[in-house]
Order: sequence, then C-alpha cells, then structure tokens
Amino acid sequence: MSRPRSARLGLGLAAGLLFIAPSLPAQTSGFPSITARQYKSGSAKVTVSGSFQFEAEIPLNTGASISDGESTWLQFGDSGSPEPNALITYGDTKEIGLHVGKGKLGAIGGIVPGEKSECSGTASVTPTEITGEYTCTGVTSYDPSTGKMGTIAYTIRFTAKS
Repeated sequence: MSRPRSARLGLGLAAGLLFIAPSLPAQTSGFPSITARQYKSGSAKVTVSGSFQFEAEIPLNTGASISDGESTWLQFGDSGSPEPNALITYGDTKEIGLHVGKGKLGAIGGIVPGEKSECSGTASVTPTEITGEYTCTGVTSYDPSTGKMGTIAYTIRFTAKS
C-alpha cells in the first residue's frame, strides 16, 4: 500500500532526505548541486497566507544548517519556536522539502520529481552562496491547538552564504 505523497515527503524529511553533489559555476534550473560547506550568514523572507499568516525576515540558523556533500539542510530561525521559522531541504531522491512554521503551526510542501507538486521555484548555487525563491500554494496545514486542518500559500526567498 502506497503512502500519500505528503506522508512520504514528511517521512523523507524526518529521515534526513537531503542531497548534494559537486558544484561548478552557478546552477539555476532543476535540482541544484551543492558541495560540502558550512554556512556563515543568510536569511529568508517568508510570506504565509491562508489559515495562518505571517511575514518575516528570518536569519539563517548557522548551527543547524549544513551541506555535507551528500545532504543539505537550510534552517532559518529555530524549528518549533514561537517565532516564524522555515526549513529547506534538498534530498538524495531529488526531492525538495519546504517547511514553514510559527509555534505549533506548520506546513510542509515540496517538489517531488515525477509528481504534481504544490510548490515551484529555483535555486542558484555558486561556490560561496545559495540563493533562491520557492512558492507553494494549496498546502495543507494543521493547528494542534484547535485540531483543525487548513490551507496555506507561502513564498520563501532566501540566501545562504558559506
């Protein structure tokens, strides 16, 4: 029995689904190749509308962000904190995970090769910087305080410097 795409994406994120390969000059289309690197600075402008809303400029969490040559995890803010936060992952299955949250509110969208995705966008990679913009629409959200499902749309415009 096949799991729903959202469950597969969530399980993949939880399992650390992330990708990286050698990077040459800037890459701007398709799935980005990212070399091993540590991050020194960056931020994401995140705009969320729908069943929950926020707009924030969120600093890159340099201690929680890494590309190790096999995976990339870009954490903006602190996951689960009352403040807005976002997470972008690049997985070895070429899936891109895009999480936004604020406190207990959160939603995960993504881009899955070969499937209709609720998100779109691109990233550009150079030896010292990753920049990009992703937009997601019709993403299911959940509010644990009310037990209600909702729908949100969001944009993540980001920079991560190594």
